[in-house]
Amino acid sequence: MNIEYEATYENINKDDIRAKLIKLGAKLIKPEFIQKRIVFNLPQGHEIENAWLRIRDEGNKITMSLKVLDGDKIYNQKETMLEVDNFKEAEKLLTLIGCKKKAFQESKRELWNLNGVEVTIDEWPFLEPFVEVEGRSEKDVKKMSNKLGFNYSEALFCSVDILYNRKYGIDLDKINYNMPLISFDMKNPFIVL
Repeated sequence: MNIEYEATYENINKDDIRAKLIKLGAKLIKPEFIQKRIVFNLPQGHEIENAWLRIRDEGNKITMSLKVLDGDKIYNQKETMLEVDNFKEAEKLLTLIGCKKKAFQESKRELWNLNGVEVTIDEWPFLEPFVEVEGRSEKDVKKMSNKLGFNYSEALFCSVDILYNRKYGIDLDKINYNMPLISFDMKNPFIVL
């Protein structure tokens, strides 16, 4: 598996980040678009702790990934990804080999690039926008984070469930195993009435 050198910074202002990226000379690769994904548990007997499978429609491509997050440091994020040509067929394949669907999720994403470092401006339903800085090394991520005005010591190295947990105080198991839908067109499931 490859280490995914990625840092997350929450509660950002999208227009401020765009202005900084433009000033730095970053190239807008993809304007804001809706991403759709299905997240699966691994098949019984092949479980990996803190791992999941994901199929994601990125607009111009469809990817299938094995994600492993085995700690809260930048080097604890790992991913193996491949491109597939059909979202429904990929979903069918994972189901046929015994993977259990956990959730359908959508988010908004805008993709920028500067000197080989990807900066994404992300927005998930019921969360404030956040930025992910992804590079070939921790050094690249730190350097770009500093250019954007972020304090690297405040970076998060996590999946989005942690952001929901931080905002709403909801148990991670509830988020990961009892939220089968996260969509912009629904009532906020994270608010307990």
